[in-house]
Amino acid sequence: MFRGLVGIGLALAMTVGPAEQASAEHRASRRAWIGIELAPGPAGGGVLAKHIVTSSPARSGGLADGDVILAADGVSLEKPEQLIARVAIAGPGGTMKLKIRRGSAEREHMIVPVEHPGADEVLRLDKVGTFAPTWKTLDNVAGSVPDNIGKLRGRVVVVDFWASWCGPCRAISKDLSKLHAAYGDKGLSIVGLTGEAKSVAEKAATELGMRYPVASDPDDKTAALYGIRSLPTMFVVDKKGIIREVFVGYGPGQSATLEKIVAGLLAEPSPSG
Repeated sequence: MFRGLVGIGLALAMTVGPAEQASAEHRASRRAWIGIELAPGPAGGGVLAKHIVTSSPARSGGLADGDVILAADGVSLEKPEQLIARVAIAGPGGTMKLKIRRGSAEREHMIVPVEHPGADEVLRLDKVGTFAPTWKTLDNVAGSVPDNIGKLRGRVVVVDFWASWCGPCRAISKDLSKLHAAYGDKGLSIVGLTGEAKSVAEKAATELGMRYPVASDPDDKTAALYGIRSLPTMFVVDKKGIIREVFVGYGPGQSATLEKIVAGLLAEPSPSG
């Protein structure tokens, strides 16, 4: 890490004054982020913006899923690692000029990196305010899980990704059962999704006394749509089908916070039409 910072500092010393160099080195000492999931680009150069996080510097700067990023600050790109390095050099609060190709057109975008918010917050930035993805084919384990989350439109929905081996998941299941008992007949639906086999999930659901619908998500295809990277992760979806909150992990006071959010969303008017 320190060798990398020294290298950046030497390069900067050749082109800027002491004050500017100190500012740039400070930015480089913090992990910078612009919110692009990268993939190798097509033959001929550039890297692919596979996904742009919804609330991110890249999205604010005008980039979209599928853009091919050809150059950063005048440096041609051939590998994702090159863009990552340019972001690190710019640092939080710096500026970057990205040359991109969208379809047959090329254009330039100015991006201002920010300090990396952490993986859990990245998930919130990407999902809160967007429509909840419909799930892939599920195997019902307990209760009745509709084949499309759209069929729950008009209800508040809590989608909980869990596993039987996950201690916090087991703990939170008891709170979710209580929440279902208190608000299920008032418009709340809770759906528990696990990537484990149906037989394993059935045993765990019975053992834990899950009172809400549970399904197995074969090969974690639905989990991938929701960007799940750790368990438990819960999404709170409003009556219009929009994700309003994301919880990653399980900590003190979370159950009370979840109940407060659910109660507030239940009080909102149902969508018309």
